Amino acid sequence: MGVFANFALLASLSVFAEQQAPQDERCVRDQATTADDRRIFWGDLHTHTAFSMDAYVLNTTQTPEDAYVFARGGPSKLHTGGTHQLKRPLDFAAVTDHAEYFGLTQVCLSEPERPYCKELAAAANEKSTRGFVQMFLPLIVSGKRNCLVDDAQCRVAERTLWQRSIDAANAANSPCEFTAFVASEWTASPGNLHWHRNLIYASDTVPEQAINSFDQPTQEKLWEGLDAQCKESDGCRVLAIPHNSNIGMGGAFQTTGHSAATHALRARFEKLVEIHQHKGSSECYSQSNFSDEACDFEFMIPIPLRDAPGAQPRELSDAEHADISSGYVRDTLAKGLGLREDSGVNPFRYGFVGATDSHSGRPGDVQEDHWAGSLGQWDQSSAERANFPVYNPGGLTGIWAQENTRASLFAALERREVFATSGPRIALEFEQSFQPNEDCALPGKRAVRMGGTVKAAKNKRRKSGLPTFTVRALKDQAALQRIDIIKLALVAGAEQRIEQTVYSVAGSKAGRADWCHTWQDDTYNKEQPALWYARVLQVPTKRWDGKTMIRERAWSSPIWALPVSYADR
Repeated sequence: MGVFANFALLASLSVFAEQQAPQDERCVRDQATTADDRRIFWGDLHTHTAFSMDAYVLNTTQTPEDAYVFARGGPSKLHTGGTHQLKRPLDFAAVTDHAEYFGLTQVCLSEPERPYCKELAAAANEKSTRGFVQMFLPLIVSGKRNCLVDDAQCRVAERTLWQRSIDAANAANSPCEFTAFVASEWTASPGNLHWHRNLIYASDTVPEQAINSFDQPTQEKLWEGLDAQCKESDGCRVLAIPHNSNIGMGGAFQTTGHSAATHALRARFEKLVEIHQHKGSSECYSQSNFSDEACDFEFMIPIPLRDAPGAQPRELSDAEHADISSGYVRDTLAKGLGLREDSGVNPFRYGFVGATDSHSGRPGDVQEDHWAGSLGQWDQSSAERANFPVYNPGGLTGIWAQENTRASLFAALERREVFATSGPRIALEFEQSFQPNEDCALPGKRAVRMGGTVKAAKNKRRKSGLPTFTVRALKDQAALQRIDIIKLALVAGAEQRIEQTVYSVAGSKAGRADWCHTWQDDTYNKEQPALWYARVLQVPTKRWDGKTMIRERAWSSPIWALPVSYADR
C-alpha cells in the first residue's frame, strides 16, 4: 500500500506530531469514551537528578523540579555555559532517583561542611572520575546503608528526600497537559552488575520509606516489599521495570528456586521491561541463539567483562557469551514461554519501554544531532562525549491512551499498550485478529492490541484459523525502511524447545513515510504457546558521533497466544 488506506487510519497515528488535539477537551469527556479514541503520548520513565548520589558526584545540580521543567520544554543550564532545551517537549516523565542514597545525599545537601561531603563535592568539581569510582561505586556495590549519621537519623534523612521527590512530581503534574509520575529506582548491584528496577507509582499514595536494596536486597525481597507496602486496597499501585539487563548477565531475570507463587508475584509487578537506554540496547544479543542481523545495535559489554583501559580487546568464551545473552530481553521472553508450560505462570510477560537514564536531569534528550550528554559535567561537549563512545542518547516510550493523566497512562502501562523507540518518535501500532484485514482498517472489537493475549477457541465467525497481524507505522524525521515480526514459539516433544522466526514482512530500500502492513502466520499452531512483536527500522542515519551510521528503530510490546489446552491449568 502507498498512503494509508483511509484518512481515519492516518489520523490515528499522526497524533504524535506537533499538531495535537486540545487535551483539556479530551480530559472532560465522560466515561463513555471508547477504546478507539486513543492517541500516543511520548515520555521518559527513567532519569536522575542531583538527588541521586551518582549524578551528584558527576556535578549534576539539576533537581527533580528542574528535570520536569526541562521535560516540558524549559531550559536546562549546562556546565559549559548556556542552556539546552528539548525541540519537542514530552507528555510525561518520571524522575527515578536512586533510593539507596536518599539519606546520604540529603545529609550532604543540608550539611555540606561535613568532611565527607566536602571531599565528595571537591571530587565532583575536579571533573574527574575520582568521586564516582573511588567514593560512589564502593558504596553502592557494598549494599550497606551509610548516611554519616546513625541508622535512625539516616532513615529520617531518606524519608525527607523521598518526600521532596514526591512533592516535585505532584507540583509538576498537570492533568491533561503533562504527567509527572512519582518514582524511584531500586538499585541492587552485586558484583557491579545491573539488576536495577525503576518503580513507577500510579499516584502519590506510596510507601513512606522508598523501597531500596538495603532493606530489600534481592529481587524476591523487592517484590515482597512492594506486596507489603504498596497495597491496592490502600490506593497504592506500582510497576517495577527492569533496565540495563544487557549488562546484568542474567541476574535481573534469574529464577533459581522460584515457585509458581514467586513467579506470580513477579508477574504482578513486572509487566514491563526497558529495552533501550543510554547504556545500550537490551532487545537481543548478536551472539545468542535468539538473534538476527539487526541485533548488532548499541552494544555494551557488562562491567565485569570489560578490559582494562588501553588493553587489547580479548575474545570472550562461549560461557561468557551465554551469560551476556541471558540478560537480553528476547532470550528472557523465550524463557518465559517455557516457565509458563512448566509452572503455569509466565513471569516474563514483558511489554517494552524506552528511556534515557540521563544523569544530567534532562529526560527525553534523545536527538542524535541535538544531545547534551547524559553524564553531568563529564560529557557535555562533543569532545568529552567522544571519551564515552559506547553511550548513546537513549530512547523514548510511546503510550496509547485516552488522555494525559496519571490514571489513564498508568492503566495503559499496566495493560502493556506501549512501545519503545531508540529515540525517534516513530509512531507504531501492532494488533492481531482472526478476521481478515486486507484493507488495513482500524482495529475491530475483537482485535488484540500489543500487550494482549489471544487464546485459541472455536469461533464460527472466523474465516480462518490463522492469526492475522497488522502493523501500522509512521515515520518521524527519517523514512522507514523495514518492518520485522519476531515470533517465538514453544515446541513440545521429547525435548522442549523454543523456536524463533524473524519475518521481514515489508521492506523499502529508499524508505517510506508511512506503512500499514498485514501478515498472516501460516505456521501458527493453536496448541503452541507463542508470542509475536513488531520491530520497525529506519533508513540508516548518522549517530551522534557524526561518523557511524545506525538504524534507529521502534519495538512494539508483544502479543501472546495461549493454547486451548491451557484452559484447565
